[in-house]
Amino acid sequence: MLGSGIHAQIAISGSLDLQDQKATEQKIYLYKLDLEGLKNPVMAKEVAWSSLGDDGSFSFNKKHLSDQDAVYQLHLNRLWSKLNDTISKSKPFILSSRDRIEFEPGDQLFAKYRTTNLADKEWKNLRDFERGLQKSNREVTEDNQQRKSYIKDSLRILIVKLIGIQQLEDKNLLDQDIAKNPEYYLTLLEELKESEMPSSQYLLLEKKLAFLTMEALEQKHTWSKTVNIVLVVVVFGLIFFNLFTRKQTSILPNLSKQEHAIKNLILEGKSNKEIASELFISLSTVKTHITNIYSKLKVSNRQELVQKARN
Repeated sequence: MLGSGIHAQIAISGSLDLQDQKATEQKIYLYKLDLEGLKNPVMAKEVAWSSLGDDGSFSFNKKHLSDQDAVYQLHLNRLWSKLNDTISKSKPFILSSRDRIEFEPGDQLFAKYRTTNLADKEWKNLRDFERGLQKSNREVTEDNQQRKSYIKDSLRILIVKLIGIQQLEDKNLLDQDIAKNPEYYLTLLEELKESEMPSSQYLLLEKKLAFLTMEALEQKHTWSKTVNIVLVVVVFGLIFFNLFTRKQTSILPNLSKQEHAIKNLILEGKSNKEIASELFISLSTVKTHITNIYSKLKVSNRQELVQKARN
């Protein structure tokens, strides 16, 4: 139980295949690098050291690491070394006290390792991508080199964004930020899909967006469904109104042009004499037309005619 507890506290471990251990100092050093340390290794800060076992094994406790992701580096000193002379210095790696990293023996010290830190995995992918670009750039023209350089820069930016996303997720802030900036994350996801990056690298973001945008999509679907229902109601209303208007028109009696004119004059309050004078017809002709109008409209006097016209 005690050994298991100690093992659980180990964050960095590994084994080195040293051809001549006597030529090396039996200690391996852990350094923490900030921005200046990345540019100039001399500025790196020593965090801890670990003794090398007879089999070249070493380990570092989690207590030496930051709770948040930080950049670290290992190196081993040569005995009777010249100034700044080392056998091998590891490539910088990202790690936190929540993660583990294990170095494996190989032809090159510190070159092969396994880690649980997602940010470091993304960083490693970037370095692999850059090496591939460097190899490719030697085989292409200058114009193609510029294009590859642009792709490299674009991918670097995307990977840095993914590292930031992972850090937000570690702090339980990613869901909240996606809710505040959904368009940014949707656009970023489209850029990732259009890039040469494997889909497994942005699977976390894809799942988050699928989960958090589901409610928005459902609301949009509900709104669209409501709009469609309203449009259907409006269309059916217009059809019904059109049919009703046609029906009403079809059942109205057909008045002649003269009868129609006389009816309008009656509705304007004109007398029979005024109608005859305005239309240049005789009074008896006016009376005949009025009789026909009453018969067709099923009314018996002017008051009923006006009332029906209003209705």
